[in-house]
Formats: sequence, structure tokens, C-alpha cells
Amino acid sequence: MEEKTIPTQTSMQVLKPKLVKIYSQDELIKQYAPAKFMLNAGKLVSIKDAINSNSYSLGKLQREHSRKFTESIISNWLIYLNETLNLNNDMSIEQIRLASVLICEEFYMLKMSDLTLLFKRIISGQYGEFYERLSIDKVLTFFRNYLEERFEIAIDQSSRDHINNKQNEKI
Repeated sequence: MEEKTIPTQTSMQVLKPKLVKIYSQDELIKQYAPAKFMLNAGKLVSIKDAINSNSYSLGKLQREHSRKFTESIISNWLIYLNETLNLNNDMSIEQIRLASVLICEEFYMLKMSDLTLLFKRIISGQYGEFYERLSIDKVLTFFRNYLEERFEIAIDQSSRDHINNKQNEKI
């Protein structure tokens, strides 16, 4: 007669299903609303803070959701900028859509924390006067200036990390 073993609770691996909330596109867009991020903008003082943040990049949002989804998020941020600055000649919906496309193409490496810091700087006037007008070229110039500064800081940080690693290897 063959002996059978009956698995007990301790010998069995108990598998619990992982519950994952599925968000609609609208819920996700609300999750990435600029007003929500700007409430925590005080935590971002420098570009280094934004770089070291665990937030998603625009590229990751595009990969995980879609290009249209990411463009919608950027559009919401630009609408927020329009409304916050309260300029006489703000961007039209068509200009916002085009700017969103261009931002997703050119600045996909920026994180949501970068957007938060960048928009905080724009709103506070760090990028100069608007002369009652906001346009695609101005917005893209703000993004390019920010990205250039971000690259310089990232290169400097990477160089310092490399030097520290080399010194630690010698020890």
C-alpha cells in the first residue's frame, strides 16, 4: 500500500491574490493634476531634489499608459499655468495641444517632480516677464532652460559619485 501525505497549512504555500485597483484614464489624469502636485511643491527646492524624487517620468507614463494619456496630463498642466498666471493673451486650446505633443516628444525624460519644480519657477517669475502673453515658444524655452540646468546638475552629481566610488575602492 502506497503512503500518501496530506499537505497541511504549514507545508502549503498560501497564495493570496494581490488586489490591484484599476484606474480609469480620467481617474489617472486627476491623480496627476497639477494642483495636487503644486501643494507639495515646497518640498522641491532644487533640481537635485527633483532628480532624486521617485516620481514617474513622462516617458514612463507614455510606456505604461499611452502617448495620448501623457499629452492629456501635460495639457492639464498648461491649462493650470494659463489660469494661474491670469494673462491677457493666454494659450488657446489648439496651442496647448500642440505644446503638449512637443513636450512629450522632446522632454520625455523629465519626471513629474521636474514638472512641479519647473511650473513653480515659471509661476514665481524665475524665468522672467510674460508681458501679458504665454505662447508655445515661451513654454518650450522654459522647458529647454530647465533641461539644460538639469543636465548640468546631473553631470556634476554623476562626476561626484564617480569620484567618491573611486576613492572608496582605494580604501
